[in-house]
Amino acid sequence: MKDIIRKINKSHTLGVAAFLISLSFLFSRVLGLFRDRLLATNFGVGPAADAYTAAFRIPDLLFTLLISGAFAVSFIPVFVGYIEKKKTEEAWEIANIVLNTISVLTIGLAVLSFIFTEPLVKIIVPGFDKERFDLTVNLTRIMLVTPFLFGLSSVFAAIQQSFNRFTLFALSSAFYNVGIIAGILFFSNYTAQPIYGVAFGVVFGTLIQVLAQLIGMVGLGFKYQFKLRFWHPAVLKIIGLMVPRSLDLGIDQLHTIIETAIGSRLATGSLASYYYANNLKNVPVGLFGGAIATAIFPSLIRAAKSADPSKLIRSIVNNLRLVSFLVIPATAVAIILRGYIVRLLFGFGDQATADTLGWLAPTIAAQSIFFVVARIFYSLEDTKTPLLTSLASVVVNIIFSFALSAQYGVSGLAMAMSIAMALELVILMVLLRRKIGPFGFRGIAIHAIKVAAASLAMSVAMYLMTYDVFPILKNDVGFSLVAPKFAAICLVGLAVFGVFSYALRIGETKIVLNWTRHNIRRLRFW
Repeated sequence: MKDIIRKINKSHTLGVAAFLISLSFLFSRVLGLFRDRLLATNFGVGPAADAYTAAFRIPDLLFTLLISGAFAVSFIPVFVGYIEKKKTEEAWEIANIVLNTISVLTIGLAVLSFIFTEPLVKIIVPGFDKERFDLTVNLTRIMLVTPFLFGLSSVFAAIQQSFNRFTLFALSSAFYNVGIIAGILFFSNYTAQPIYGVAFGVVFGTLIQVLAQLIGMVGLGFKYQFKLRFWHPAVLKIIGLMVPRSLDLGIDQLHTIIETAIGSRLATGSLASYYYANNLKNVPVGLFGGAIATAIFPSLIRAAKSADPSKLIRSIVNNLRLVSFLVIPATAVAIILRGYIVRLLFGFGDQATADTLGWLAPTIAAQSIFFVVARIFYSLEDTKTPLLTSLASVVVNIIFSFALSAQYGVSGLAMAMSIAMALELVILMVLLRRKIGPFGFRGIAIHAIKVAAASLAMSVAMYLMTYDVFPILKNDVGFSLVAPKFAAICLVGLAVFGVFSYALRIGETKIVLNWTRHNIRRLRFW
């Protein structure tokens, strides 16, 4: 059994890791769409759906404040540092201390939240009637166990990433969606109200995550010990690194609230259009930027800690070239085929959603590259610089959101986001150069221009195909009608992009093709 587990979750190279994470993210997105379709079919937009949505607020807040995305980028550099120095026993001691600390904090705050659920829910949803209020309170109490479970899963996942084990970590969100789907289809048949079954499905999905990550720990040498040495230097260092990142995530939450408030002043349906367009934009961001940034993080840390400075420089150049090669054409596709994408995935032709996606598209490139650059700072144990740039970006975004939304409606919000993200990326790149000196920026810029030129040629081809050969018609609704046209346009665009990339001698063209073929062959776990 241990041999099987080792084969499933064995150590992977950067290329395989990024491929696995992207593939798992895509699988999770498909499951997420299926989950949401089931929720809509069974609960619509009635009181139960309202209460279910609101019930996530308190558990999610606890998880965001204590763990969320701040943990891995703070824990991994410290843990890997001890492993690299051959202080393995002390590294596992630190892991145990952190695991126990997170467990105590999440359980303690969950108990307090359980006791004071009613007044807390009253603050979050003051406009709910008694039926929805009571339902939200009960659902919240069911799901208050999830921050503790997410905490365990996060620690185990971070340890596995430190050893370049990504398979079970990459599948974690898919396991979570499977649990919720089980709640909708099965658990809801055995509870007083069906929506309670969905809440139990959330808990079940989180529990599956923990068990999967625990299985992934097999063979790493981890032995649990109950230790609570909060004053351990490494633990204090991890906390110190987490605080700025936690504040960064908190700023993002505040930003979302303010953006929602601005959007609420616009025409009816504006917030829904922005929500749908933003979800679509996040697909390529996660597939490319998020996957690669996650996969390269442990190797970036090792390069940063190496006595040879050139290792970090090579890693930066290679990874930024790869990300730009993937996300610049993805941005072009989102702009040119925005109407097709909305019609294909959501089944309706809403112009506001399509236009919003088009204006949000530049953030596909900016945000993806930002993820990688931010990881470079994290690998250098600097979490403050990305925090400060994010803070500046929020201020810029709010100013432009007010100005542009007044004139362009929901598209103005998307314009503001693109402007803010572009400025944030430029500032962070400049600060990186000041921090580590020249790192091949000129070569990266020339490479990006070449990719942009190939993407422009692709865009022209897709534009002509869209408006002259396969125009999207008013009655084109349904997968069978839209998908063949969309696929044909994309194939032509991809062919043009490949030809121009080869002509411009963009090395990643051949690398990506070989990488894809090679990794598909290597995805053999048995």
